[in-house]
Amino acid sequence: METYLTIILGILLSEVLRRCCLVLLHAFTGPLSKVPGPFLSKFTKLPWAMELVKGTHLNTVGPLFEKYNTEILRIAPDTVLVADSPSIHKIIVTDDLPKDPIFTKFRSHKKVFLNGFSPRYLDGLEPLMQGCYDQFEKVLESRCAEGGGYAVIDMANTLSNLAFDVMCATSLGGSFNLTTSNDLTLKKSLGLALKLASLQSQVPILKYVPFVADYLVSDMNNMVEDIITRRRSETGEVPRDLLQLILDANIEDPVFFSEQRIREELKMLIVAGSETTSMAVTQTLLLLVNNPEKLKSLVREIDTSFPSPNDEITFSKTQDLKYLNAVIYEALRLSVHPTVMMRYTDKPTILSGYEIPPKTTVQPWAGTAMTDPKIWPDAIQFVPERWLGEYKGAVAEKKHFYSFSGGSRNCIGQQFAWREMRLILGRLVHKYEVSLIPGQSHERRSHTTTRFLQGFYNVGVKPREGF
Repeated sequence: METYLTIILGILLSEVLRRCCLVLLHAFTGPLSKVPGPFLSKFTKLPWAMELVKGTHLNTVGPLFEKYNTEILRIAPDTVLVADSPSIHKIIVTDDLPKDPIFTKFRSHKKVFLNGFSPRYLDGLEPLMQGCYDQFEKVLESRCAEGGGYAVIDMANTLSNLAFDVMCATSLGGSFNLTTSNDLTLKKSLGLALKLASLQSQVPILKYVPFVADYLVSDMNNMVEDIITRRRSETGEVPRDLLQLILDANIEDPVFFSEQRIREELKMLIVAGSETTSMAVTQTLLLLVNNPEKLKSLVREIDTSFPSPNDEITFSKTQDLKYLNAVIYEALRLSVHPTVMMRYTDKPTILSGYEIPPKTTVQPWAGTAMTDPKIWPDAIQFVPERWLGEYKGAVAEKKHFYSFSGGSRNCIGQQFAWREMRLILGRLVHKYEVSLIPGQSHERRSHTTTRFLQGFYNVGVKPREGF
């Protein structure tokens, strides 16, 4: 018996030693050994995984690029972050590298949604979107009346409610009226779902722990079930919205578009269609109230285009407003930096001057690229004027703009987002004065989407005279 135990222990120790040798070889030999980065990242992804779980990676990666004076970082044994724009363009446009294997279960759904994001279809959604904004405006009016003509509004949560209502009203069968009720139950469940997804992506075994996920995000799951059940029980003609496109895809191919897939797609739509847009508008407001001269320029353009308080602000009337578009572009450049553009090398490739071997995850780091002073003069300053022409010898080029990703896998809903952002900002500054509430933290955390660490962002709101 002792002989057998000795043999088994010897085999186990040999395997441990073999694996340790492989880790050391991979850490210190081969192409990735030359890529700068934290020492521990050569051996383990644990430090990076911890940053992702905590949601602090948005704040820590930039200083790492500066510390190592590089545009490429090795942050795990087989993962690099890439921050120079030409290499990012190569990854997502020129070479169009395949998606990272982590996304294999999310096979392409663009064909399913194409009709749901066509310009003609989106234009037809305007009355629904305007109706949600009318409710938002009533909330502002009520709050200002209660405060004697002035109110401090938590725009982070209020705009989140508005974007959630817009997404549900236009695409999922009807608004949940969170704007007026300010019921945060669903939003808290959504936040938990995003944190749980981040944790499960780093500790996959948690997906198989019974009841944990269902318990933590039960409100979110119940809402999705209600949306599906309500639509399937309807008789007669049904709207040709995104919800129906998903359900039709399930009927046509129940294997590819399974019942589980329906629920995953609906949750993704809710996140992508509400949280990202609301944070983008909130960040735009943050930048405007912290830069009052830029705010004045925007108000001047809106007043020139809509001189009467009764003028209707619409999709078509805002799409060509140059300064409004410049404000949004600049706010997105500074604050909306997608962190889920991971691609995968299927052959050796050169990025940022380094050879990257096959089977490496390459993650474009848009935040650093879109604030690169070599491309953007006064890179961290809010300068909408750079999108209107030459600024300090440089012209803003959209090929260096990655807020909606790029290439064949760019954000399919970006035109929906643009319409919504123009409408919200245009109507808001047309009727209300917005002002800075000083002393607030701008620090954010990220779990797929970003949020303010303090949990809110307050803005002063006052009805404009004559409006």
